[in-house]
Amino acid sequence: MRPDPEGPQIVVADDDLLFSSHLSASVARLGYRPVVVRSDAALQASLRQSPRAVIVNLAAHGFDAAEAIRRIKGDDATRKIPLLGFCGHRDVERARAAKTAGCDAVTTNGVITADLSRLLENLFESTRPPAGTA
Repeated sequence: MRPDPEGPQIVVADDDLLFSSHLSASVARLGYRPVVVRSDAALQASLRQSPRAVIVNLAAHGFDAAEAIRRIKGDDATRKIPLLGFCGHRDVERARAAKTAGCDAVTTNGVITADLSRLLENLFESTRPPAGTA
């Protein structure tokens, strides 16, 4: 499936060229329009386009992922954007910091590459407001 150029964006915040290319291709296969950002400034700018979700490499070197998550979840304009973080399976401190900062879901590098479709479905389901609320 090709992404709809006018369809919902999913931002991939990752400065690892190989990994972000793989994730971007996976996002496109799922029918979303991937937008890859490699810095905090680019991530903040991408949020103005109201993406469907943001996928964050918690081990990125180009920005502080936990701080970016805290800022997104602390802003009324962006707090409802679902966030999916990922890092190495042994990177427990980064995963914990992301959850503490407000990341909606955190997974490992291996799981995100193997099962992105299910992860996004679960993310969207878990962040959907209850019926009858705004």
